[in-house]
Amino acid sequence: AQALAKLKDAPLLQTLNLDLFRNEVGEDGAQALVALKHAPSLHALTLNLYGNAVGSNGARALAGLKDAPLLHTLTLNLSMNGVGDSGAQALAALKEAPALHTLNLDLFGNQVGDRGAQALAELKEAPALDTLTL
Repeated sequence: AQALAKLKDAPLLQTLNLDLFRNEVGEDGAQALVALKHAPSLHALTLNLYGNAVGSNGARALAGLKDAPLLHTLTLNLSMNGVGDSGAQALAALKEAPALHTLNLDLFGNQVGDRGAQALAELKEAPALDTLTL
């Protein structure tokens, strides 16, 4: 994942789909992928991180994608990653993304309880969000 994070330096990259299904990305890899927020032209990002042991710390790191200035479409498949309530609470920070109008967040098999669900409900406050899939 560290090597893939270098895609942030592609000046004309507008759409990026990374399918990293069961690739042992882990927390460190998730933290590295957040560097994609610095891609100057990135508008749409899909990260399939199904079954990568990202955990709550990795989810917290991925919430940093909120700082991608032009990102308007984000799809995060975090199924089977041990995200839990604390990771879901961190992901609620995506509501602060200024241009984000479409968010697809797959948290299947992450033991997200009431606290995490309540935090995710705060995504309704996102200023530009018009499509939300949980």
